[in-house]
Amino acid sequence: MTAPAASALGWLDGSPATIPEVLAVPDLGPIAWQALLRDGVTRRVWGEVAIPADRAETPAVRGAATRPLVPPRAVVGRAAAAWVHAGGPAPDRIDVLVRPSGRRPDPHPQRCPHECVLPADDVVGVGPVRVTTVERTAVDIARWLPAPAAVPLLERLARDAGLRPGHALGLLDALAGHRGRRAARTTLRQLHEDLEPGPHPRPAEPTRARTAAARLSPASPGSRRAPRRPATP
Repeated sequence: MTAPAASALGWLDGSPATIPEVLAVPDLGPIAWQALLRDGVTRRVWGEVAIPADRAETPAVRGAATRPLVPPRAVVGRAAAAWVHAGGPAPDRIDVLVRPSGRRPDPHPQRCPHECVLPADDVVGVGPVRVTTVERTAVDIARWLPAPAAVPLLERLARDAGLRPGHALGLLDALAGHRGRRAARTTLRQLHEDLEPGPHPRPAEPTRARTAAARLSPASPGSRRAPRRPATP
């Protein structure tokens, strides 16, 4: 007796171990993929990626959902990275970070590329893609998004991905000269105080005396005073 030919839906009759973790349109075809969604057999994660309805949506699954839009040289960042780490409402577009000297990804309506220098310590593998760490993700969100949009993402990172705002503030200190640091510090400091009640020593800031001293420093333009004239006898 001839065995039946394998089909794109053959996993439905298999054991749980044979069921794919993610199901993409290219794997099943658009008609079968939509039929499974319609019948409640699968549920959509993002884009053209779904998972079996009884499977949990994990960071690895969300990372896999972004893979078609993330070149190997790129890193998922900003709001998209927050979603990969912590879930919640899926983003409209995937933020991908590339080196300034690298080739930018081709235009795509669901992808938003940004140039960014990322130390290796600020990147982690999540499923098949690379993503900014939870702390670096928080710093970039606080720097680039207005506070009303940033705060819900940061709170979700703290609740569901283990973000510690104090650690993010420390990372922000290392980004001297980068845009958005002042606004990011305000947002992250407020989140830190809200989530971790207790005394929070603020980073050292120039005091009035120190500012005045800086104005009088010879290294400061216009800081040299004219020499005093000798008193008239």
